[in-house]
Amino acid sequence: MNRTLFPHIEKWLFLLIPLIFFGFYPSYWSKLTDNKTTVQHIHAFFMCLWVIMSIVQPYLIIKKKIHAHKMIGKISYVLIVLIVISGYTLIQARYDRVLLRVQDRVETGELQLSPQEVLERVASLQSIGILFLLLLIICYVLAIVHRKKILPHATYMIGAIFTSIDPALDRLIGFWSNSFELEPNFFLTYASQLFAMILLVALAIFQRSKQLSLKPVLVVIGLYTIVFLINNNASETARWRWFAETILFR
Repeated sequence: MNRTLFPHIEKWLFLLIPLIFFGFYPSYWSKLTDNKTTVQHIHAFFMCLWVIMSIVQPYLIIKKKIHAHKMIGKISYVLIVLIVISGYTLIQARYDRVLLRVQDRVETGELQLSPQEVLERVASLQSIGILFLLLLIICYVLAIVHRKKILPHATYMIGAIFTSIDPALDRLIGFWSNSFELEPNFFLTYASQLFAMILLVALAIFQRSKQLSLKPVLVVIGLYTIVFLINNNASETARWRWFAETILFR
């Protein structure tokens, strides 16, 4: 594992815990008793299990507990389905909630938008959720397809695990930038997406130094690049609106 991924990867992954806790603290953990929906709590519970599994699995490989690793891997088949269903339901609910909020702002004159522009804005605001859910599914499926090959399996699984970084880090950066009233800039806007990309490029450099095949990590980098480009260049277009409304049945 240490030759395939970063050295001591099982220890570095522990950083996901404080990142997710502090990233979602302002919007979720600090408001558990507020009007949170059941699906929010269900999705948060499944994602916590996902993070725990992400930390435990590399550790089991390093300790050569292959049977336990395979057993948890099979459990993940069910967990990923539950994550996708709860995440999808959460995105649908968020779409409806944001639509009502934007329509109210238009009716009060706070926003000057046509009906089409309202729908395009609402669809745009769901881009991160939709794209990263799809990215998680693709990376996970690739990891399972290549489960008997250590390098691609581990690399694609890291790609799936890294999808947890952007939502948490983006919220953390947004919270602190708002608290300190920082002006929006390139770093604040793209830091969370670029951070995961930097980690993947570092992984590619590491694997190259070990004379390993770069195909899996380049596939993951390519997928993350596509998500980055769509989110930042196409999420406000009519085509994205059509895609979001189609996939969300809205």
